[in-house]
Amino acid sequence: MKTLSDEFNAAVGRQLRAEIAAAGSSIAAMARDIAIARSALDNYVTGKRAIPVPVLYAVCSQVQVAPHLVLARAEERLSADSAQGSGVLTPFRRRTNVAGTDDTIPEVAFDSPVGHERDTDDLYQ
Repeated sequence: MKTLSDEFNAAVGRQLRAEIAAAGSSIAAMARDIAIARSALDNYVTGKRAIPVPVLYAVCSQVQVAPHLVLARAEERLSADSAQGSGVLTPFRRRTNVAGTDDTIPEVAFDSPVGHERDTDDLYQ
């Protein structure tokens, strides 16, 4: 039987995973950024292991969200999951590198000085 602390740790892990995704990162990339093993971070965000406070702070620093907000959101998540109360949806801040629904700017991977006739991609068919 899971204790309340186990359930809260799992909720914090789920919230950290959500914050990492909202920041446009992945578990593997975040693990590299904070210099821990990917498997360790995966165990933390899935609730398999207790999340050390330094890891919480390191992830929060990378995603630029205050640790107390992550804990508050996790508490809301836990309340909503356990149906003991109503969870409050907290909107994530908009990432500046993602075009909005009104933006119709075409995306270009890169500008190349090589003209199409000199492009070698079609030589390998």
